[in-house]
Amino acid sequence: MLIYLDANIVQYCADYGDFVYGLDGATEPPNRNLQIELHALREIIELAVHAEVQDIDHRWDVAAPEHLFDELEHGRPSPDQLRTYRDLREAWHDLGIEKHGSPDAEAVDRAQRRLARLKLKHPPDTLHLAEAVAMGAAWFLTCDKEIIGKTRNNDKPNEPGVIEDVTVGRPSELRARMIFDPVFGLRLGQSSPNQSTHGTVAPAVELPLFNWYEPTAGDQRKCRKGLM
Repeated sequence: MLIYLDANIVQYCADYGDFVYGLDGATEPPNRNLQIELHALREIIELAVHAEVQDIDHRWDVAAPEHLFDELEHGRPSPDQLRTYRDLREAWHDLGIEKHGSPDAEAVDRAQRRLARLKLKHPPDTLHLAEAVAMGAAWFLTCDKEIIGKTRNNDKPNEPGVIEDVTVGRPSELRARMIFDPVFGLRLGQSSPNQSTHGTVAPAVELPLFNWYEPTAGDQRKCRKGLM
């Protein structure tokens, strides 16, 4: 399955990498909502790494197209930020691009014209979403309030939106739908009807997923060089 991380998510991973990877002494994000989203991202990574060990043919990949890095590197990234960008790019070129390929420029352009109807304020946001559509990503993860608001069904504002088969939502919304089955591996189910997007992130199964799984130092290294 292919996941497209919006630029703001990659930026948060760069700025709060130790927190995302669950390292001791990590600096916590400044607000509760961001803590919840990055904690959810940590659990997504841990589950994906564990599932990859079980079945590499059905691993989860994170897209890293060049347009994304063009935006991220446009300013003056710090050494830590550059290291995160490099790790994501290397993981994509090592495994992901072979399976999913690079986005077709014409397909991206067509998707970008179709998505103009969303009237997003920042053109790069439309471009990233168009790349996710053109690449056939399953999820587009973002914390951008405008993207989230403009891709949702007005009748279901608390449910992730779907744009041309790409689910657009926060990390916590993806995490709430993830189920790990010892036989069938990692798959997506339905979130709990009582699940609050900015409440405690709960697994989409009755039993806690991590009672039997504690990430090792080796797993943390794989998080840096694997999914992320």
